[in-house]
Amino acid sequence: MDQYGLTAKQLKLFKFIKNYIAKNNISPSYDEMKVAIGLKSKNSIKERVSQLEERKWIKKLPGKARSIRIIKQ
Repeated sequence: MDQYGLTAKQLKLFKFIKNYIAKNNISPSYDEMKVAIGLKSKNSIKERVSQLEERKWIKKLPGKARSIRIIKQ
């Protein structure tokens, strides 16, 4: 855990999502996240996205693709 209470991979994913949204005005796909943080499976990404959502760093709109919103800055 780091100073933000996230693991290194959670923080890397959060920063990637935040920067991607700032640049593209839409959240990245799970495939884009997987490549960006060097994971091999979408399930690993889904797990980390869920962890970020549980910790209130992001919010996902249910049933919508590319619907992640940043909550914490």
